[in-house]
Amino acid sequence: VHAVHAVHAPPHNKALSDDQNRQKQHPQHQQNQRDGLVDLSKLQQWNHDWDGRHHVRPRGRKTRYIVLIRHGHYKSDEPDDPKRELTKLGHWQAELMTKRLEQYHWVPTQISCSTLTRAMQTAHHIQSSSKFMHVDNVVDSKLREGRPHQPIPPARAGIYSKSQVQRDGGRIDAAFESIFYRPGPDQRHNTYEVVVCHANVIRYFVCRALQIPKEAWLRMAIPHCSITILAIRPTGYVSLKCLGESGFMPIEAVTTN
Repeated sequence: VHAVHAVHAPPHNKALSDDQNRQKQHPQHQQNQRDGLVDLSKLQQWNHDWDGRHHVRPRGRKTRYIVLIRHGHYKSDEPDDPKRELTKLGHWQAELMTKRLEQYHWVPTQISCSTLTRAMQTAHHIQSSSKFMHVDNVVDSKLREGRPHQPIPPARAGIYSKSQVQRDGGRIDAAFESIFYRPGPDQRHNTYEVVVCHANVIRYFVCRALQIPKEAWLRMAIPHCSITILAIRPTGYVSLKCLGESGFMPIEAVTTN
């Protein structure tokens, strides 16, 4: 996992209010008011300092791409993780996903995966490819599956326990902060980092990265061995390039549960 250097930044709420004040004083904002256009100050504002690096200058020109892979179909009925291995279908999904990754022009700088068996087995398929066998591999327990936030509307399980959400959410937030940050001025090329983890983790990462309500994470479906890609620009803006892409698999191979 990339090391994140400590930086001193203004509190998020101050950075937000300063940005809003500058926006209101901007001539274009005043012109919009005269022309009867949408008043942006009434909408949810983008937190420019979400990674604590908004003040860093100069800015580079390259982009960091985070490639999130969900593990393959696995033996979910087994009670213990060592036995919760990929099924035959899950291995096939992982092979298809690896072939899809091989079609991209890039090679990742790193392949990270959760410590759970199903994620490590899925990552092994990628690492076994001749294209990726020399890429650095990291196994990170922070990427384990969990309940990162209370979803709204509630899941079938109902209201989560506060202790579990605090425990899982804190861990998964720490994983997010170690992976998601804008590229620095010294980055000379676009980079790609592959992260093999779990549906809840991926959906929560997407919500945090796009600054949409965290409680919306369960409103998305992420197929097994699907590909989700987010781009982080030097400005700190984040865009979702694809979510749960599984079109490279035949329809009989696409599963979510």
